[in-house]
Amino acid sequence: MRTVVHWDGDSFFASIEQASDGRLRRRPVVVGGEKRGVVLSASGEARRLGIRPGWPVSRARRAAPALVVMPAHFELYERFFDQILYLCQETTPLVEPASVGAAWLDLTGAERALGQGPQQTVTRIRSTVRDWLKVTISAGIGTNKLVARIAARIRKPGAQITVQPGGERAFLAPLPLRWLPGLEGGALAALDVAGIRSIGQFAAAPVDALSSLLGRGALPAVRRAQGISEEPVGKKKAAAPGWVETVEFEEDMWDRPVVEATLARMAERLMAQVRAGGSEIRRVGLELRYTDRDESRGHIDTAEPVSLDTEILPLLPRLLETAWSRRVRLRAVTLRATRIYRPSPQMDLFAPQTPQREFEVKLATTIDALRKMHGEGIVRRGGAIEGKTA
Repeated sequence: MRTVVHWDGDSFFASIEQASDGRLRRRPVVVGGEKRGVVLSASGEARRLGIRPGWPVSRARRAAPALVVMPAHFELYERFFDQILYLCQETTPLVEPASVGAAWLDLTGAERALGQGPQQTVTRIRSTVRDWLKVTISAGIGTNKLVARIAARIRKPGAQITVQPGGERAFLAPLPLRWLPGLEGGALAALDVAGIRSIGQFAAAPVDALSSLLGRGALPAVRRAQGISEEPVGKKKAAAPGWVETVEFEEDMWDRPVVEATLARMAERLMAQVRAGGSEIRRVGLELRYTDRDESRGHIDTAEPVSLDTEILPLLPRLLETAWSRRVRLRAVTLRATRIYRPSPQMDLFAPQTPQREFEVKLATTIDALRKMHGEGIVRRGGAIEGKTA
């Protein structure tokens, strides 16, 4: 039986701001997104005043005149995150980041080497993080990634919950259906109309009846609702979880406009994967393989996490200039989206906050749906119409 741990930072961004500046401790603090004017993280003191992630910053200020609003310092949060990952990797080699501020560990069979059980190991890690970095994390322990992740998030902050083997289905059953990953808003609304509002009700529903709504995804969703998940920890590299798009040219490529057009098409596919994962990313990396099999690479970090093609397309020419360090023809190009940010259960991290962004998000998700139904060629950008992109 596997032993899987998921840890999730408590008010992660705001707690890091307080840990980095002693003047902010014990004061109500929120981290606000400059791009969208929304609360990304609220300290425990701010939460006790009723402030929650997802609120407009202007509303949070009205609710608490003494509120301290900090701009987001994503590089700082990523450094803290890397320090916690390093601590985890000293405990077990099977560590998989989920997003900035959360990760899985597989402790299966590690009791003898560690000299203590999983509960004691997790307690030690949490205590070390609290004493060393002055932030707190919640943790869930279970037999698979799904159960451990929900257990870590269900009673934040400062919680440590263990779901015993065989108790997975009973643990999940009373939870609202929104806690079950993989169900989109439209499906949740339809299930609510049908009277299916808890994970337990969903787990007991006939698969045939659910297939009319969820298609081939019905059976996997029911298995998740029953607490069954076999995805291993460490499926993604610990150093760089994310999404990847690779194109190998039919002929060695030298024409820069063609390479740029290819990258633009790859970026569309890449960001569609990011949106499908309910995420945003802050780093776009480019790897080039030359005709002599040598490689070079570069990356660009965005000021804030992004999810739209239009937010990274303007960066591609500069990224190509940075990575193409040799005047040699190219055999293949790879785009990689990393530094993942996912929303808390209380908010949508990339919820549109302006009419323009709302339009862009709706357009992107509509195009994603059309391409999923009819193939990529159903919608193409102007530069791709002549067939110049891969």
